[in-house]
This record gives sequence, C-alpha cells and structure tokens, in this order.
Amino acid sequence: MRELIESLGESAPPAILGFSWGAMLAQAFAAEHPELAGPIVLIGCGTFDPLARARLGATIEERMTESLRLRIERVTADCAGGNDAASCALRAKAALMMPLYSYDLVDGSLANVIEPENCDARAHEETWADMMRLQEQGMYPARFSAIRAPLLMLHGAFDPHPGRMILASLQPHISRIQYREWEQCGHYPWLEKAARIEFFMVLRRWLLDNL
Repeated sequence: MRELIESLGESAPPAILGFSWGAMLAQAFAAEHPELAGPIVLIGCGTFDPLARARLGATIEERMTESLRLRIERVTADCAGGNDAASCALRAKAALMMPLYSYDLVDGSLANVIEPENCDARAHEETWADMMRLQEQGMYPARFSAIRAPLLMLHGAFDPHPGRMILASLQPHISRIQYREWEQCGHYPWLEKAARIEFFMVLRRWLLDNL
C-alpha cells in the first residue's frame, strides 16, 4: 500500500475504502502511515474485541440450519488436504454462508461477490492469527489513535458483524469517526435491494465532502 500510494505522486493522500477484513487492514495501514491515508471508509468492518466476536459467532449460529451445517461439513471434507484444497473449501464455505450475512440481495449477486481466484487459506489463517495476537497484546485498536484522517463506518443492521459494538470499540481511539447503518441490509450493502442506492449516495457525498 505504501509503495503504491507513493508511486502515484499525488499531492494529497488518497481515500481508502476497505470492506470487512479490508476495513480492518485500512485502519492498520492508516495507523502505521497516517501521512499517506486520506479519508477512510469502513464497510462491514471486522471485530476488535472478544465481546463483538462472540456476538458475531452467536448470530451466525442462530441463523445456521442443520442442512447448511451438513453442506459445509461435506464441502470441508471433500476439499481436505493441502493449501489448494483448503482454499477450495474456504471459497465454497464463504459462498454457502453468504445468505447468513445477507438480508435481501439483488438478483445474480451471489456469483459476483466471491472471487475464486483470490483465495489463499494459509494466508487467511496466518494473517488472522496475527491480528488476534496484536489485539491480545493491546496494539489494536489502541494504535488507531495515530490516525489523522476522518473515518466513515457504513454498516447493515442485519450484518452478523455487530456494527454498533465495533463502533464503540473504535470511538475511544478515533475521534473523527462517523457511523451510518441501514435496517434492511446485511454485510454487502452495495448488493442489498433496500440499501444499495442510498449506500452509494452516502458514500459518494461523504467522499466529495472529505477529499
């Protein structure tokens, strides 16, 4: 990220938009290089404390059906062995679980969200383990106090990620943070029938006001 932004040679730092895990990484980058981060948008941001993660897990468990659980177990068993197989299982599991994260998606959206070529199970496990280690050591979210740029959180109320709990964990460390939530909206607001148009309008307006 640092090399890319510096290579652009722009006079002002660019806006950074991160989704889910990417929203967590956007903040980590901005804390490490505050001079290179412009306005930051966090969409469906991940969790930074055990309570929020417990709520996330409980919500997914509540929505899980026995049929879906068996399908996930079957996919995991069929793809056992090696990183390529594990990556195959991770992709398939993400596709199967997407309805648990969504309220009412636009037609055909399921096939467009999962990117099969961009999945590495080993990298997923190692980077998430590292994030958990840094949280346990107290680095995150405390380190985010170094962020200079304004932040906007965009969240769906139906998203298993508990948006308001995540906001509460960030507010003590980030003074310039705003939050917007939609009721009939899950983890992918740009794909939700009830929220997608307003989502893009809010996103565009905020970026224009803050760039």
